[in-house]
Amino acid sequence: MKKTLTINISGTIFHIEEDAYEELQKYMVVLKKYFGKDDEGNEIFADIEARIAEIFTEKTSGKNQAITLDWVKELIETLGTPENFSEEAGEEEPLAGQKTRKRKLYRDPEQTVLGGVCGGLAVYFNMDPVVIRLIVVLIALLTSGAGILVYLILWVAVPKAVTTTQRLEMKGEEVTIKNIEKFLKDEVDAVKESYKKIRKSSFFSRRKS
Repeated sequence: MKKTLTINISGTIFHIEEDAYEELQKYMVVLKKYFGKDDEGNEIFADIEARIAEIFTEKTSGKNQAITLDWVKELIETLGTPENFSEEAGEEEPLAGQKTRKRKLYRDPEQTVLGGVCGGLAVYFNMDPVVIRLIVVLIALLTSGAGILVYLILWVAVPKAVTTTQRLEMKGEEVTIKNIEKFLKDEVDAVKESYKKIRKSSFFSRRKS
């Protein structure tokens, strides 16, 4: 019988075998060192930690079982390591015959007019959100309002893409360390770009005066 420990990963308590804990601890130290101690690095690390908790929760759900070394090794292989990043650089497009991850349907918080349903459908089907909204309106008119009921059902039934994992799954991207890092950095860059545009706007100049 192996010795087990109790650990807290992103607010969730797990039981883990001692050898698995040592392997996981080494992995976490490498990640923490790679991403650094600034705010951006801490945010990326927190999202990775949340993803690790999600994976282990799925594996232990309904089972009274501690995390094993094999699970930790599988986790590391799935998420990747910093050493893999340089090898994967430049491989933006999938190779011929390589499978792409199937997209999951979520409500898109970035394309929201009411509940983000149309925005989520647009991402799922890779279409313009405006086109989806026009289709929804047309269906609502042709079905005497029945389309509105379907929209409300989807609003309730389809979850909103809140976490980084959900946002990546919505776009059909693998939830790896590399993609989590890229996603968060792209968001930071987008915020910075928006801030620059606001500062350059005539409204901001008038307010400053």
